Amino acid sequence: MGYSSEHKIKALCFDIDGTLYPKWRTNLYLVLSALRHPFFSMRYNNARQVIRAEDGLAGKMGLSCADFRKKEARVLGFENVDEYIKKYEKCIFKPWQKEVKAHVRAYKEVRATLIEAKKKGYKLAALSDFPIGNKLEVLGLADLFDFIASTEESGYLKPNRVPFDLMLSSIGVSPEEALYCGDSYRKDVQGAKNAGLHTLLLPVPENKTQDYPDANIVLTGWDMFSKIVL
Repeated sequence: MGYSSEHKIKALCFDIDGTLYPKWRTNLYLVLSALRHPFFSMRYNNARQVIRAEDGLAGKMGLSCADFRKKEARVLGFENVDEYIKKYEKCIFKPWQKEVKAHVRAYKEVRATLIEAKKKGYKLAALSDFPIGNKLEVLGLADLFDFIASTEESGYLKPNRVPFDLMLSSIGVSPEEALYCGDSYRKDVQGAKNAGLHTLLLPVPENKTQDYPDANIVLTGWDMFSKIVL
């Protein structure tokens, strides 16, 4: 009997970038983006850190992606939100769509593992800090999820609890009935724990598995997911 059965978990929830596919792909895109649009990319990445610090762990429900774009525009110093969105589309989102289609591939065990989870009756949710775009279609996983969203749609970024609360409300489970899986200890594990969810960190180097006290489960790779979790 796996962790989910023992703890009466009903929903398995996942980060996408670095969790369903290797993080070095994300890092490569960020480097390429910085080379193409160095000044804007640097400002954009810094702005997201500022926003995380400003929002903290709690937030008000009822915000939207439009509210989030206003935050980004403000932090980046754009007086006109529409002008910022055009710049964002050109320098960040559209290049990322092309990069995903060309190079991003899921870890080889992911689809089979998620199919097994679906057969066992678990709800599946995907919650990413970045816009989803075409990622899950390219990864060949879009058909398996009951819920797919970017945290930006809630007006906040992880580790703020609002995106987690909205996800749980949408799939109809309580925090103690959900397990959130991600590769970032601060954003994914500590964010989900703050919202009351069970937490899983993966992938983690084999010599680092004891350094994450807020993670209920720590895995070095997807090859262990089915045995430990399901």
